[in-house]
Amino acid sequence: MSEQNGATNETARIEAFSDGVFAIAITLLILEIQVPPQTPHGGLRSALADLWPSYLAFLASFMTIGVMWLNHHRLFTLINKKDDGLIAFNLLLLLGVTWLPFPTALLAEHLLGAHADQQVAALIYAGSFLALAIVFNVMWRYAVRIGIVNDQVNAAAITKQYSLGPILYAVLVGVAYFDAEWCLVLSAVIALYFALPPSLWNRR
Repeated sequence: MSEQNGATNETARIEAFSDGVFAIAITLLILEIQVPPQTPHGGLRSALADLWPSYLAFLASFMTIGVMWLNHHRLFTLINKKDDGLIAFNLLLLLGVTWLPFPTALLAEHLLGAHADQQVAALIYAGSFLALAIVFNVMWRYAVRIGIVNDQVNAAAITKQYSLGPILYAVLVGVAYFDAEWCLVLSAVIALYFALPPSLWNRR
């Protein structure tokens, strides 16, 4: 009994640490939106409107990180034991999460710039999400393979939903090559897909 409780406590510690990293990363996103400097009379409205690339980038990344946190929480309510490999994959995932405020700020800054700069910023943004989707899939499949997932869980349904992640984000990279604005819009749509409960895939 004590060994089982110890494993549960270790899993809880992993999730608690991860929650802190997610919270910091999602909070840092707002720092990219700068308060406009003082403007001539009546100019504040226009200055605020000009910040729309920052608003869009903030919203898309907030949704994505938020949904990643949601799915991370879902997984760790199903994973019932800790493992050194799991910890390593989780740290790799958190490394990517802490990186996300940078490509978000980069894309917001260059969204209205030269096309070449838009393209580079959008590719870094989309590529970051693609890398995270791959790590998320590898971490889940690793947990299933070594048998640290609750036996009552339909792991196949979760695997089926997550397996589309790298494919969808590879498409996002393709969209980023041609249009940075649509890259942000599509990333928000993909986030909505992963917000759906995995139980929907049980019926298919």
